[in-house]
Formats: sequence, C-alpha cells, structure tokens
Amino acid sequence: MIPAFLLAAVLTADPNLNRLQAYFAPTLDATRREINGQTGKLLGFSAGSGYPQIWIRDAATHLPLTRFHAPVGYLTSWIEEHLAAQADDGNVFDWICTGPFRRLKAGAPQARIIYRSSDGRQVVTADKNTMEADQESSLVEAAYQIWRILGDLDWLRKPVAGSPILTRLDRALSYVRAHRFDPGTGLVTSGYTTDFGDVSPLYPDQRAIYLDSRTPVVACIYPNAFFYRAAQDLGAMHLATGNKARAKYWRQEAERLRASINRQLWDQTRGYYRLHVVVTPELARGFTDNSAAWALGGNSLALLYGLADQGQGRQMIAAAERLRREFGVSTIAGNLLPPWPTGFFKHPYLREEFSYLNGGQWDWFAGRFIQAEFERGYSRTASRQLSEIAARNVAAGGLFEWYTRDGRPKGSANYLGSAAALAGALYQGKYGVYLSHDELQLQPRLGEESGSIALDQPSDGTHVTYQYSYDPSLRTVSMTYESNFPHPGAIRMLLPAKTRAVKLTLDGKRRPIRTGTTGEDTFLTLRTDWKRHTLAVEVR
Repeated sequence: MIPAFLLAAVLTADPNLNRLQAYFAPTLDATRREINGQTGKLLGFSAGSGYPQIWIRDAATHLPLTRFHAPVGYLTSWIEEHLAAQADDGNVFDWICTGPFRRLKAGAPQARIIYRSSDGRQVVTADKNTMEADQESSLVEAAYQIWRILGDLDWLRKPVAGSPILTRLDRALSYVRAHRFDPGTGLVTSGYTTDFGDVSPLYPDQRAIYLDSRTPVVACIYPNAFFYRAAQDLGAMHLATGNKARAKYWRQEAERLRASINRQLWDQTRGYYRLHVVVTPELARGFTDNSAAWALGGNSLALLYGLADQGQGRQMIAAAERLRREFGVSTIAGNLLPPWPTGFFKHPYLREEFSYLNGGQWDWFAGRFIQAEFERGYSRTASRQLSEIAARNVAAGGLFEWYTRDGRPKGSANYLGSAAALAGALYQGKYGVYLSHDELQLQPRLGEESGSIALDQPSDGTHVTYQYSYDPSLRTVSMTYESNFPHPGAIRMLLPAKTRAVKLTLDGKRRPIRTGTTGEDTFLTLRTDWKRHTLAVEVR
C-alpha cells in the first residue's frame, strides 16, 4: 500500500489561501503513478489527472510540493528511469508511460516501446516533443533540487544502466550544447511556438509537436533561461563531487549564455525579455511577428533563476501588472500577451487567441513568478497576486491546467504543476522556508498579517514550524519557532510596512537590531539555533 500523502499545515489571514491548500493532497493522489520499468519500481506523478504520462518537463517543477508531501522514492525513482532510457548522444525522452500502446501513439505518432518485461505484461512507452529544448535542462534541475534536499553524493554517483547519474546528467546537457545551439546568437534553439509551449503553428494535428524541416527555428527566452540555471546547477554538483574542471566549464557556459540572452533578448524599452528571435527567417516568411510579446514562462524563470539583475527584475514586475491590465486578464497568469491572432495556429488547442498556450492563464508559471517577486523584495505585490489567484482557484473548485482570460477553468483537472508552483509561492515565497540538507533559513514575509506554518519533510524527517503574529495596536511582532534541523541558521523577517524596529528580544533577552533592504522590503536579521524560541520586536 502507498502511504497517504502528508498534509502541511499553513494558516494565513486569507481564507482563500487556506482553502487553496485543501486541493494539494487530492491533486497529488489523482496524479501519482507506479511503473515497473528498467530500473525496477518507478514512483512518480503525472502532469494532471488527464495525463497518464510522467513528463520530465512537468515532474521537475513538482518538487516544491512533493518534497513536503511524498516519500523519497517519489523524488528520485522517476529520474533514474528516464536516465536509463537515455540515448547514446545524451538526449532524453519527454515522457514515459505504461498503458495501451495504440492509445498513446494516437496522441504521439512517434512514440515507441522502450521496455517490455520478461513476461510481456509490462510495456513502457516513451516519446519526445522535439519542438521544445528544455527536457535535458529540466532533468538536471530536478536532480540538483533532489541533491540539495538529500545531500547524498552517493546518489549522484549511483550507476544507472552502467553510468553514474551525474555522468548521465552531464551527457544530457552536453547534448543540448552540441545539437540545440545557434552559433550566430549564442543561444539555445527550439521550434517556433509559444513560450514554454510545444506546438508548431504549421499543422492541425499531432505533427505539430515535432520539429521538422518546414518548422522555423527560434531562440526563445524559456529554454535559454532553463539552460542557464541547469548549467549552474550541473557545475555545483560537479564541484561537490570533486570534479573542478567540469564545474568550471559549466559555470563558464552559464555566464556566456547569460551575456548572450541579455544581448539578444532583453527589451529595455518594454522592460522584459522578448519571446524569441527567429533563427531561420526564410521559414517564417508571412508569419505574424509576435516576437516582442510578454512570455510569462520565460520571464518567470529569468526572474526566479537570477538571470535578470535587480533593476531588470523591477521592470519585469511592473510590466506584468501593466500588461495584465492592458489585456484585461483577471490575474497576472496570462502566458502570452499579446497572443497570436485567431487562426495563426492551425492546431485546435491554440487556434483561438487567449486559449491554452496562446494567451491562456497558467498558474504553473504565475506561481513561480510570484515566488520570485517575494524573493526580489516585492512581498506586498506578490501577496496580493497570490491571493487573487487563490480566489480564482477556489471559485473554480480546484486546480486546473489553465484558465480563460476571465478566469474560467480549462484543461486537465488536478493539475500538479499549478499546485506545486502555488505551493512554492506559499511555502518558500510568502512563508520563507528555505530548507536544504545543510542549511535552514526562515524568511517570513507576512508583514502586517498573522499566520503559522508546519512542514515535515518525509525524506529525512526534518520538521519546521513557526507562529507569527502582528499586533498593530501595540506595534509588536511576535514569532515562536522550532525545528529539529541540526545546524544553526538564520531568520530574516519582513517588517510591517512603514515601520522600523526599535527593540528586539529573544526569549525575553535583549538582542542587537540588524536590518537590511531588498527591493521594497525591509528585513530584520538574526542568527539562531532551532530550539524552541520566541522572538519579539517592537516597531515604530
């Protein structure tokens, strides 16, 4: 029997945020999958209840939620199975799945059987939507997150199909560097599509998910931001295992790419990264030029992964609000503004503007954009936007794949990408729980609100809890916190708006006041162990 998924306990001053969390466990339950594959029993999650496959692109984004709700096997085994199916040149499939082969092939014409059990009862099918170029980067980023959670170097060295995991991750990113780069722009290339989308405008059927000789090639902000982060992460894993040469190589690749991205894609006038530049303009003759559109996915990653500097980040945050108002979208989750006009895409999913990947609302990326806003020092803007999205989801009665411009739910129900992105914005963004194998920091960004959080991490049994309250009449902040984390860490507490700290006590004993500012936020900072303590701050 699979154990029931654990529930994190988060209480906020916003009833919609409290109700939003009630959808997390049902979404995990509806999307969990078991596969008997090449590496044994694979545990993982599909993208949503409407998807049978375990997608690399989606699963890599689920960890902000699954790490606090699921046993360790759900974090690691799906990565090992994908790596076991890696090609000799380093590229990996998009998804793996069990089930009737004919049914899967109907939606993915190039799907193939990659594993059959000795008794013939278990068949594993796989395919790759080659319009995109973020699968390998997604796999590296997922492995990095898992290593940061577990701190297990032996896992990085674990052999999968004869090669260590880290070696296979290096091959994966090296494949992108060798086969999906344009020397003219210095950028990762993909097919002509919408931001994080994987559908060509050329075909009305499933041929649209494959890059072919007729499809224009572009350098898009989304896969480039992802590769930038993956190169940094791969360098960090190599350094941790003692391979300084490969660590240096991938750090340098990341910095070279950052310079190319900012040179080719940053739009100073509009204040955000352009959707793409066309690498093969001869194949895009007659196309509507939408290259300067706001792409939520790519800009979210650029903001969250540190590709944009603080000044660029401030412009991007302002642009997201400006464009949301300009195009009449109910939240900041519009994924492509403006969308391509009706009829530009032949595929029925994207034919209409403001539908699906062509301008629909996607919490899968809005959650990450909001998390980045918290971390960039725009906590009050982020809190308001998170509350607006929570209210929309509560009105819809669940977590859906995407929403129309006015907020009506569409696509797969129980969409785990939405749940995980919003959990990241809540757990790490608003409540500021930063937990890795070697560090714990609490950065509550509640300000004038009151709330509490209790998180348990099943992979290692770490427990983190705190209660935060602000009394505006007494002008006092109180925070009681505790964890079984073994090493000292830090608290970085957002002060209520337009206040300054005048007195700080820890368990009733006076402590010196240290503050700092990020963006629009002012924080009080304190080093601490994780025994039960009460922090009290008087503000004026």
